[in-house]
Amino acid sequence: MNAGAASAGDQTTVVESPAPENAAWARAEIPLPPQGVCAFLSDTELLFRLNPHLDVFGWHEEPGTPRRCKLGAFNETNGWRGEVSLCVETLPGNRGFTLAYDRGLKRSTEFRVEPSAGGSLLTITEHYHPVRDESDARLKEVDRSLVPWAAAIRRHLAGLARYGRLPGYRWWTQRFMPGMPPRQRRIVRMIVWASLLEFVVFLFLALVFWLETRQ
Repeated sequence: MNAGAASAGDQTTVVESPAPENAAWARAEIPLPPQGVCAFLSDTELLFRLNPHLDVFGWHEEPGTPRRCKLGAFNETNGWRGEVSLCVETLPGNRGFTLAYDRGLKRSTEFRVEPSAGGSLLTITEHYHPVRDESDARLKEVDRSLVPWAAAIRRHLAGLARYGRLPGYRWWTQRFMPGMPPRQRRIVRMIVWASLLEFVVFLFLALVFWLETRQ
């Protein structure tokens, strides 16, 4: 139940966690100050919807201290579908928060933000209840979307830092796209890139035609 991998291209790193912890963790460098990252993480619903393998079909948040939320979702990586209640607890020093689950193998997910040379270092740690029997059916609940999730959060925040002032960019990336299931998001991205490629080819052909007519 201890995960490890690395992806230097998008500055997302996942390394093997110590065996006794029953945990997996991912780490991502984000080009924003810690205060900005923590402010973004406070939108818990958007945080879950950014997971590229999690289809969120239900979300309800109850006001109060501590905050409590109810999540209904389908995880493509392990086939889990169901509802869980979450308790949101802020980490000391406002350096992030912990989501405690009321059921299932996963006990909690911690989002910790620390300052770094490039801006901020985001560490996502998922803690699991200990399982002694390797044939335990609950092992199927181990979430394999942690690394893509960390990468998606980094891409989202890096995109906001670069293009957040463009008209419609925030609506597209924080409302329209996250509001769709992951499969539909992938289809929309393919359509957008295909349309962009067709437009580039059209411009190239138009340029060639224009150059030929000038000769």
